[in-house]
Amino acid sequence: MDLLHRIVRISRKSRIQVRLIVTFLLLSILPLGLTGVLSYTKFNEAISAKTSTFVSDILRLLTSNIRTEVTKYENLADQIMLNVNIQDALQNYDQLNDMKIRELHWYMENTVLQDKFWLFATIKTLQIQTGDDQVLYDYGYGELKNGEIPRLLDVAKRNIKADTWTVAMTANGENTLMLIRRIPAINGTGGPLGYLFVGIDENLFSQIIFGSVDMGEGSDQVIVNGSGTLLSSKNHLFPTGDGISPEDPLLKWIEPPKVTGTVSTETGLYFAVYSHNEELDWKIIGLVPYDYLNTESKDIQKEILWIVLLCILFAFLFTMFISASVSMPLKKLISGMNQVMNGKLHAKISDDGQDEIGYLSDKFNNMTQELSMQIDKVNVEQAKKREVELQMLQAQINPHFLFNTLNSLKWTALLSQADSVSNGLGALAELLRSTIIQKDERISLRNELGNLSNYLIIQQVRYGTSLKMEYVVPEDLLHSQVLKFMLQPLVENAIIHGFEGLDREPRIVIAAERYGNTLKIILQDNGKGIPEDKLNRLLESDGNPNKDRLANIGVGNVRERIKLHFGESYGLEITSEINQGTTIFITIPFIMPIGEDNHDTGVGR
Repeated sequence: MDLLHRIVRISRKSRIQVRLIVTFLLLSILPLGLTGVLSYTKFNEAISAKTSTFVSDILRLLTSNIRTEVTKYENLADQIMLNVNIQDALQNYDQLNDMKIRELHWYMENTVLQDKFWLFATIKTLQIQTGDDQVLYDYGYGELKNGEIPRLLDVAKRNIKADTWTVAMTANGENTLMLIRRIPAINGTGGPLGYLFVGIDENLFSQIIFGSVDMGEGSDQVIVNGSGTLLSSKNHLFPTGDGISPEDPLLKWIEPPKVTGTVSTETGLYFAVYSHNEELDWKIIGLVPYDYLNTESKDIQKEILWIVLLCILFAFLFTMFISASVSMPLKKLISGMNQVMNGKLHAKISDDGQDEIGYLSDKFNNMTQELSMQIDKVNVEQAKKREVELQMLQAQINPHFLFNTLNSLKWTALLSQADSVSNGLGALAELLRSTIIQKDERISLRNELGNLSNYLIIQQVRYGTSLKMEYVVPEDLLHSQVLKFMLQPLVENAIIHGFEGLDREPRIVIAAERYGNTLKIILQDNGKGIPEDKLNRLLESDGNPNKDRLANIGVGNVRERIKLHFGESYGLEITSEINQGTTIFITIPFIMPIGEDNHDTGVGR
């Protein structure tokens, strides 16, 4: 798995389009290349096999022809060797005079050779020598080069067989195929009486043997004797008469039972097949140039190459098409993402594809649409929030309220000179400080309850009411954060609407409880209650301009501020019973301050 992950990591350093192109080309080129090479190789093997069979058949035919042709000369040699007169002449050569020799010549030409002269179409010379190298008979026109007869005698004497086949050079520089026959005594006693030399025109012999054989342009057929002498060939690719060593390219590949091989010469490479005539100890070798054998295979090779190139071109075009079908939609998707990053949230991708990228593009469009809608919604909420905050700033203090309050304080001070004047003025100062000087949107619950206490003192100075306020708030919750002026509009609404004409002592209880990450604040009064129809209008009201209010902030504004600040899951609920009172449940998140506000309000002691 680590290796797989490493390979994947390395491959992902290149673009998808590059990976697709490389993969498609490899998957197309490798099979095509292997198929082409395999086809070409198999074709060549088939050609070689068929050529080997063809040449082997020809060599078998040539071997038969050679045996037939050689038999003619061997029969001639037998007839001369076994002739009684020739045997006697060789045994008694020292007693022969010129007359006897002439008579022997006449006897040879008119008796022994009379019915054999048709052979002399190919025989250039025929010579009989005695055992002590004296010429008994010499006939023909192909005089051998000086020194050739002693050499030929030496070769024949070293050969254990009766017949020796080799090549000699004439005085004219032409090659002659030589048959040397050792002539023993008929009675079988003593050494050889002499030697018979039959010189055969090598060119005519080659035409007779190979003339009707055609193994292809540039091919050749070669005869090599057991001692490695090249006796004859059709096209003389190798010089006739040369001694060929076993390491020569013409012979070194011959390792029975192998009958085929390759011969490398200055003229090129040849496919070689040989056949061995054990009776003569001759090797008949057929040579076919690979250039000739590969003529058709080269044409096929070119055709295969063109087919492979066309397939590669088609594969490349198909690869480009496939890669473009992947890369172009991806580029559109990336472009759309970049537009979103640059703030263009309404960016759309036009892609009607049915594949995975089309699915991603469709989801991207849905995402940007939803994101745009959410941002528009946030912008609307922020605008509302700013509007409410502006209303808060514009209506923090009602001038009529301040005027009436100060007027009441003035008359109270003139008439009674009571301590309530001092308390009222102090409460008013604290309230003004909290609303005008302190600009924080959120304050601690302790401070909010302190503002509420100052507001009640002022109300008691104005109306002389005996409103009782009770706080049931645990000490550890007084530090939690709430919205400023979140409770005052609710208490003020209870004073203005809930206690008017009440025949019992007005009382408000404010309690707070924590439920995990949620803070619940309960305001409960014992007022007249609110009819159901008025309750709905109260929740929907954004404000009720009234000169007797501290600020033009209604119950609906409080609920809207809570939702804007903390989310739709928070807010307030109101339950009310006629002549029993009203209860308000406020739900906000429990938030502890970064720095605790230790302002002393007198609440929670």
